[in-house]
Amino acid sequence: MRSGFYAIYALLPALLAACAVGVPHAPAGPEAEPCVARLDRAGVTYAVAAMPAGGGACTVDTPVRVEAAGIAWNQPGVVSCAFALDLDAFAREDVTPLALARFGQKVRLLRHLGTFACRRETGNGNRWSAHASGRAIDIAGFELADGSVITVERDWRGAGAKSLFLQDLARRACRRFSVVLTPDSDRDHRDHIHLDSGPWTLCGA
Repeated sequence: MRSGFYAIYALLPALLAACAVGVPHAPAGPEAEPCVARLDRAGVTYAVAAMPAGGGACTVDTPVRVEAAGIAWNQPGVVSCAFALDLDAFAREDVTPLALARFGQKVRLLRHLGTFACRRETGNGNRWSAHASGRAIDIAGFELADGSVITVERDWRGAGAKSLFLQDLARRACRRFSVVLTPDSDRDHRDHIHLDSGPWTLCGA
């Protein structure tokens, strides 16, 4: 009887390993757990996302579907975990202080046109866009606490408070992100500010 017990006990690790086969796990990697833990500590509203379709160049490192990062978003967007942290810091350290300085109130909503997209850049040959790796966002504008709306398409030009806010914000973004493109960059960006943390460097503010 005891010998049978010890035989089963000796096989226990193998039996447990066999039971674990096929059990799905959340995306993992050297940086996955600490990055997601930092999102939790920052209070980012997100869900771990499946790897977007496309493969190859369209691979996102620890993809997360974000609903709010420092500021609520008008629509969820899939970005890399690291880029979500960058956007959270941008909202807290740049967007909010500038809004308080210019308007005496906070921003309650960030309006964006898109985040992840498996595509190449327009007008740059075959170079992959930073959107393809979940490291870019196209910001169309903001909504202030009192309901006032600031849009890049309407308010970028001019000398009013909204224009100055957007242009100051773009200049600050150049210190935080690799590429910042604005309506001053080209016609493709007439209605949004593009931010990314890709391998290239360009400040269009």
